[in-house]
Amino acid sequence: MTGLPALVTDLVMETLRSPREAARRIIALDPPMEARWIGLLLVSVLALLETRLGGLVLPLDDQPPIFALAADPVLGVPFQVLSQLVIATAIAWIGRIFGGTGSFADALLLIVWLEFMLVLAQAVQLVALVLVPPVGMLIAFVAIGLLIWLLVQFTAALHGFTNLALVVLGMVVSFLVIITILSMVLIMFGVAPPVEKG
Repeated sequence: MTGLPALVTDLVMETLRSPREAARRIIALDPPMEARWIGLLLVSVLALLETRLGGLVLPLDDQPPIFALAADPVLGVPFQVLSQLVIATAIAWIGRIFGGTGSFADALLLIVWLEFMLVLAQAVQLVALVLVPPVGMLIAFVAIGLLIWLLVQFTAALHGFTNLALVVLGMVVSFLVIITILSMVLIMFGVAPPVEKG
């Protein structure tokens, strides 16, 4: 295997083995901004397709409204794109507040790669859900934990941080900002939070 497939495979393996080194390597590739936007769109389309396929295994009626929005044929891709943009912006902006040196362009590049890793994990999960459902659910929990760990490592590499506790603190702040923004976006899309009935 040579060319782009070999590069992608190598980066996937390095991301799992040594995420900070993988992040630095991805940043060093320095693709043009147009390629980063195209990558954002491509992984968003892939995520939408996977979410819709997942709806065949786990009906969307049994899942939170946000999954239905992510699987919507019209709003799904814009929602995926906006979500990744919010995360990339928060990581770049809040990281710089804490003394980091990363740029939005590189944050976007890393978030696109993380989304691609998530797409791969979800593909494995879908196969497992069909063949061995309990294993599929286990993979989902492992994927979430792995994604959080990779996000911490990638953020550290992006901003040149060595103190992971500082990165985690920044991520908590970022998470609060992201939840606030996405909540407003969901309300704009007509997805209201569940209300307890007394």
